[in-house]
Amino acid sequence: MTDRTLASILLPGLRLIDLNERQATEQAALSDIGDADLCVLDLEMSGPNPQVHEILDIGAVRVALEEGLPEEASFGTRVRPKHIGTADQGALKVVGYSPRAWRDALSLEEAMEELVEFGSGAILAGWGIRLDLAFLLEALERTGLDWPFEPVVLDVQDVARAILNSEEHGIDSWNLGRVADRLGIGRLGEHGALADAYATYDVLSKLVELAREGARNA
Repeated sequence: MTDRTLASILLPGLRLIDLNERQATEQAALSDIGDADLCVLDLEMSGPNPQVHEILDIGAVRVALEEGLPEEASFGTRVRPKHIGTADQGALKVVGYSPRAWRDALSLEEAMEELVEFGSGAILAGWGIRLDLAFLLEALERTGLDWPFEPVVLDVQDVARAILNSEEHGIDSWNLGRVADRLGIGRLGEHGALADAYATYDVLSKLVELAREGARNA
């Protein structure tokens, strides 16, 4: 069973997922966590609409849900688009897409099979997870794969909002990059899926550390 202090720190970001409704809005309980790992996920897409746009980059970090949140493994791959003509040009620029850079990218089917194997049985976690969740569910449906994760997800942004005082920490935006900067966390790069998954993981680790310190000093 997960350390209950750690579980309590994460509770503000925990949501039960309704796969039929494709959403995760209901607050989860401590008992919903169990002893699963976390799979910290980030997706980069060709636009904001999961019915029109496509996943271009996947990054994930598997983390043991125990003291120190130790990293267990990581996974990252670019995904070859099938309908690049529908892409938002601004989104492509942000991601850094070019046919040359994506020359060795996996097909969506291959990428999702690898992600399902990597994240099986874990609690899906992410920063502002709702959009990534919508794209992930759409991709699983398109590839005929079942939901491989636990029926609860963790939104790390909600954990940050619960722990950090925006004035004290100088946070004027709850953007991942801005929060990471304010917490003194360096990043591997911007708008690369694996780099952002690691940034989310590093921010979560720092949030847990701050919450534990606050509890000791209370």
